[in-house]
Amino acid sequence: MNTALTAFQDLAALRHQKGISLHQIGEITKICIRYLEAIEGGQFSKLPGGFYNVSYIRQYARAIEASEEELLECYLRSASIS
Repeated sequence: MNTALTAFQDLAALRHQKGISLHQIGEITKICIRYLEAIEGGQFSKLPGGFYNVSYIRQYARAIEASEEELLECYLRSASIS
């Protein structure tokens, strides 16, 4: 399995562990739920692209107190493979 995808699935598990809903993250970040679901699923083609992808991943990570740097590294690695 793609390690970037696994990292983002782990992100969803971490969110669940902390008892944070996607709706709560959406309210905090103002990112729509479908984009948050795409981030958790590692489905980056469903995001708007470019700067927005990086920004959304950073905001999501902050909202659940995950490592922004690690998630961005996984995202950028997967983007270069695609």
